[in-house]
Amino acid sequence: MKNRRPITEDDVLLTELLIARSYGNLKTSMVRTSFAALGSVGGTVKKHPYATAGAAVGAGILLFGLFSLMFRGGSGRGHDREQSSRPDMTSAIFSLLMPVVTPYITAYLEKFLGRTFSKNRT
Repeated sequence: MKNRRPITEDDVLLTELLIARSYGNLKTSMVRTSFAALGSVGGTVKKHPYATAGAAVGAGILLFGLFSLMFRGGSGRGHDREQSSRPDMTSAIFSLLMPVVTPYITAYLEKFLGRTFSKNRT
């Protein structure tokens, strides 16, 4: 252990650069995977429209149940602990869903803004 060299500022900067590059590659691969998944969904919708409609209805029911659990009114007992824990549950659910939904929202905005600005330039 005595033969180790001290960590310098250059070492820290190189590590930060490598982490930033890795994060950029991760974001790129997530967007690429999202587009590939959306492309395969389009073919599936054309091949199996009834199964797609059933999956959409099921997802809607699950989302309705999730939101009704998050935003349901008080039960009349007036427990302060229940009401104070509800926003924590809501923020926890949103913090779990945001990494999944963010690439789709970003891809949609990128496509929308690309079409908007390309129309104005011609």
